[in-house]
Formats: sequence, structure tokens, C-alpha cells
Amino acid sequence: MCCLILVVVGIMLWPSWRLSLIVLVVILATFRIAKIHLDMTRGRMRFLFVFSCFILLLQILVTANGSVLFFLIPRLGELGPFMPVTDFGAEKGLAIAIRFLVVVLSSMLFVSVTDPTLLAYSLTKLGIQYKYAFALVIALRFLPLFDSENDAVRMAQRSRGISIEVGSISKILRAARYTFFPLLVSALSKVEALSLSMDGRGFGYSDRRTYLRTPEWHHVDTIVLLASISFVSLCLLLGLGLLPQLSAYL
Repeated sequence: MCCLILVVVGIMLWPSWRLSLIVLVVILATFRIAKIHLDMTRGRMRFLFVFSCFILLLQILVTANGSVLFFLIPRLGELGPFMPVTDFGAEKGLAIAIRFLVVVLSSMLFVSVTDPTLLAYSLTKLGIQYKYAFALVIALRFLPLFDSENDAVRMAQRSRGISIEVGSISKILRAARYTFFPLLVSALSKVEALSLSMDGRGFGYSDRRTYLRTPEWHHVDTIVLLASISFVSLCLLLGLGLLPQLSAYL
């Protein structure tokens, strides 16, 4: 979790699309090294890609500073040109779009490689009460469950001839209406069952809690933590303007 926070803070301190692109490539390589597949359907990958392109296009259209590269709408007779694309707007749009992908994919990597029970133990060792630590654990455990529930709802809708398309505002609202309420009912039923199960096991009866498994610190954890601290330190120095020669490349 510390590494995730440090990476996100780093790309916010130095919002450069070049540095963010390097971090994105490292994250994708880490998925490959950890043998974790991007467990996403084509629709979700398409959504991430389309949303990133939308962010890029929006920043290009609203940013007029910088040198004009070209116009989206060329000159037609005495009309135009309109919608200039500047170098500053393109760089700003790339930086924000790539940072969005970095935050999403790094969060997915964190959820994929982190055992929620060991995370709860680590948080309690830091002084956080185990009741609040387990709230985060329960949220992490429910994410894949809600994902499978969402797939079940979609398949049930298709079997009943309900086609959920996302193309316009009205279709998005329609898809949310037909998907949100079944998921809400399913979530409330599972929350009630979970609360009864926790009460039956005496959760919260004592101020202290024992654990069956405890995490072990490995050399790779030290390397990753030092790399994250070095990264955020580099971004801080770049943001303060203390590395002008390196900032020209990053």
C-alpha cells in the first residue's frame, strides 16, 4: 500500500507524460513478472482506452496555450480554422490520460498481489484498530464478488432479451438503472449475512485480536520500497526545479 501511495504521489508531484509513460510500462511489466493477467473483459479494456482518449481530447480542446500544431477543423473558404491543437495541450492531455491509466492499473496490481488478511495484520501493527483494518479487508474481498454478481446480472438480462448498450447519456442511465438495483439488493443481502456471521464469531468482543497467519518481510519488499521512495524523491526534486538538466528529458 505504501508503494502504491508513493507512486501516485510521485506522478502528481511531477506531471510529465514521459515519466508517467515509463511508470506505466513498469507496471505492465510487473503484471507480467508476477504472472498476473489483466482479468478484464474487452468491454472494460475498451472503456479504459476510450475514457483515456476522451481525457486527451478534452484537454486538447480546452487548452489554448502553446504553439499551434494544427487545427481539427481546417479553413473552409472564409470560415475557420477552428479548434487549434497546441503542443502544450497535447502534452497536458497525454500526461493526464497516462496518469489515469497508471492509477487504475497500479490499484489493480495492488489488489491482485495483496492478501487482505495479511494487509489487515500489517495495518494493526501500525496502530490502526483491527475493526477499521478489517473494513478495508472486507471491501477488498467483496470486489471480485461484486464483479461476478455483475456478470450474473448481465447474463440474466440477456436471457430475458434486455440489451444493455452504452452509447449515449440515456443508454448509460438505462444501463445503470437495470444493473445498479439488482447489485444493490444482492449487496444488502450479503452484508446482512456477513454481519450475522461476524456477530456469531464474536468479532469486536475483545480489543485485541489474534491471527492465524502473519506476513514476512522479504528482500524483494525492501527493494520495491526503496525504489518507490527513490521515485517519489526524484519527482519531488524535479517539481522543485533542482534537477533542470534531467527535467528536460522527463
